[in-house]
Amino acid sequence: MAAEQSPDGRAPSEGRAGRAPLVIDVWADVVCPWCYIGVHRIARAVALSMHAADIELRPRSFQLEPEAPAGVMNAVELLAHAAGENVDRVRAKGERLARQARAEGLVYETDHVTGNSFDMLRLVHLGRRHGVGWRYLQSMQAAVFGGGPEAFEPDTLLRLGVAIGIPAARIREVLNGDRYADEVRGDRQEAIDRGVTGVPFAVFAGDEVVPGAASVERYAGAIDRSWSRVRTRG
Repeated sequence: MAAEQSPDGRAPSEGRAGRAPLVIDVWADVVCPWCYIGVHRIARAVALSMHAADIELRPRSFQLEPEAPAGVMNAVELLAHAAGENVDRVRAKGERLARQARAEGLVYETDHVTGNSFDMLRLVHLGRRHGVGWRYLQSMQAAVFGGGPEAFEPDTLLRLGVAIGIPAARIREVLNGDRYADEVRGDRQEAIDRGVTGVPFAVFAGDEVVPGAASVERYAGAIDRSWSRVRTRG
């Protein structure tokens, strides 16, 4: 299995000088807007850290709606229906979130499509096998929240995976079968066993927990504290 990559594409399998990397496990769903923002902030915190070369970002899957139907739908209309709220009011709330995401450099269309993320999460696990799970997660998130109606199409998922180095044949195998289904369900169950009720949810070095889409500064502090604890124990 290839080592997971750092945000700049390096694979810190041992870190510098043969040291084991500091692992950050991040539970997320591709279709979760706060996960989109949280994943971006964690990546920024890592990139800014003096320990970046020794950090491994490990994406974990947490499907928020396992029973979501097949097919895609407008995210605003779906949320309005589920919450029993007026569509325009929900759209206004979504636009506030969109402005926040755009201010951080992310593409975000309020009226994006959403759907069942199970196949996408299986592909994140495939990406991990090839050392690019984090990048695959981010590219699929950008496709979803960028507003493209084709974000869930197999051809789109194939294109995104090939662009970061995953063989097309491996992607097709996953999409045409049930590979990594157990891993997706297992990740979700592990999070539930930890008491997780929402994502994103980050665990630093198996120890410090940061729930929700925290600030870059909070993630940076967790990195520094975890680094100190790990090196002290080592």
